[in-house]
Amino acid sequence: MINLQRINLNLLVSLQYLLQEQQVTAAAQRQYITQSAMSKNLAKLREIFADPLLIKLDNKSQLTEKAKQLKPVLAQILNNIDGLLVTGGVDPLQSQREFTIASTDYVTDYILPAALAHLYQQAPNIKLNLTYWDKFTLAAMERGEIDLGATIIRPEHKHLSYLPLEKDNYVCIMRQGHPLENEVLTLANYTQYPHGIITSGSDKAGDIDVALSAQGLFRDVALRIPSYSSAFSIIAKTDHLLTIPNSIADKLIIGEQFTRKELPIKLPILQAAIIWHPRFDHDLAHKWLRDELHAQLSCNIPNGTSVE
Repeated sequence: MINLQRINLNLLVSLQYLLQEQQVTAAAQRQYITQSAMSKNLAKLREIFADPLLIKLDNKSQLTEKAKQLKPVLAQILNNIDGLLVTGGVDPLQSQREFTIASTDYVTDYILPAALAHLYQQAPNIKLNLTYWDKFTLAAMERGEIDLGATIIRPEHKHLSYLPLEKDNYVCIMRQGHPLENEVLTLANYTQYPHGIITSGSDKAGDIDVALSAQGLFRDVALRIPSYSSAFSIIAKTDHLLTIPNSIADKLIIGEQFTRKELPIKLPILQAAIIWHPRFDHDLAHKWLRDELHAQLSCNIPNGTSVE
């Protein structure tokens, strides 16, 4: 049994930064204390938890199994303390909370700038960390490392809380002058050409490949790339096809450089949303952030269910 009298709130904050950064120097910078002070705090924490917490493997710091178990529990404890201190409501002007938001490069480049400018006007002292949503993000959200995600809802997200944004459809994008430019897309010619897929954000390739597989077909995925803008640059110079949400095509198709076509196969409607782990449901500061972000994104993310 740990003696709670040996732990103060500053030590818990140090522990949070150490678990997040896995490095004493970076953790000290996050807490605005010296490296020496953080080293002393780590020594105290190691004694309290009877565990090294951080260990060196192959000359790189890693969390022990005990530290990995502590990480989501500690995040919940500190969020509860935040809620305890602001039970009368949240004052954005006074908030110094740090939040991490995961999304695609498209959302980060084209949707978030105006929304974040609004957030900083309301809460000038908050700290925001932006990261890409990828195949590891869901696990990071489970561990309490990601506060919010702006992405497409997938079946694997069913246990998460969310605020819906707009719905969307898939469309196929190709360069101007592509051999299929003046053709109606069919299953035969859609699977005849190489495809590119976007790897950031929720899995969007699965819907397409499952639908094709049901027809006994498959496509040749010749390009995997995390960035929408880079993908567009590449397909502008190749015969690759790119299947993406229609609202994104609306934003990124400029002039006559690309052609957009309806798909030859029926796919599920996409539901964009702001999602978070239920541990934050009653966190007032988190609720303020997600409500403000939802209001801003609702104004800036178009409905993509109609194809021009």
